[in-house]
Amino acid sequence: MSNLLKAWYLFLGLTLLTFVAVAFVGTPPSALSSAVALPHQLPYRLSLNVRQISEAVLDRRELRSTISRLERTVAELEAENRRLRVTEETLRSILTVRQMQSPGAVLSVPVTGVDPSPVRSRLTLGAGSHDGVRRNMPVTVPNGLVGIVTETTPGSAMVRTIIDPESQIGVTVRGVDGQTRGGQGVAIGEVSGLLRVIYSERDPIQLGDFVETSSRGGLFPRGILVGVIVRVEPHDPNSLQTTFMVQPAVDLSLLDEVSLIEPL
Repeated sequence: MSNLLKAWYLFLGLTLLTFVAVAFVGTPPSALSSAVALPHQLPYRLSLNVRQISEAVLDRRELRSTISRLERTVAELEAENRRLRVTEETLRSILTVRQMQSPGAVLSVPVTGVDPSPVRSRLTLGAGSHDGVRRNMPVTVPNGLVGIVTETTPGSAMVRTIIDPESQIGVTVRGVDGQTRGGQGVAIGEVSGLLRVIYSERDPIQLGDFVETSSRGGLFPRGILVGVIVRVEPHDPNSLQTTFMVQPAVDLSLLDEVSLIEPL
């Protein structure tokens, strides 16, 4: 009887266990579902993150490449802008010289050197015979006369300035009122940086009068400003000439570019 009772209890227990197992077959517990789903989602999420990181790295490389390309473009545009500004200034300088001094202005060239000699005044130009520079071309800037070309090589030229002791320029005098004084003279360069003018006087000469080139000597166009009278020497009543000192209109030590005029 006891064995029969044990068998009954065993049967009841198996029945209850079967019922419980069958009850969970259709709907597994959420914890079990999560535990099973996580291993399956992990590779997908990992590949998704790797792809997103790769895309971000590629985007950054492309962005850096674009920035570098734009920086090069900006640098090229700035260089071109500087070149155009220099060209514009050069053309404006030549145009000014043509309008104010001579229609024969043909070139604008850089000053590349200054003769350090204390007894003469020469400039070296960064253009020569290959660029159209020739001997006896007057050299000027909008402010006034600089000198004349004395030597050329294929790539450079030498200028004797108006204050060189070997320089002699035919000049006339114009008053501050714009009226031309009578007479003509010769301006000779001096080591002091001034010009000494020996002048055949017709009208009184005054401090502040303007000294301009004349046709005398046939080297320079008429009417280019040379300088301003700063001192008049005592006049000899027995002489028909007057001597006076002229401050050049151009500061020759500050020149970086000059214009050249076709020789007469």
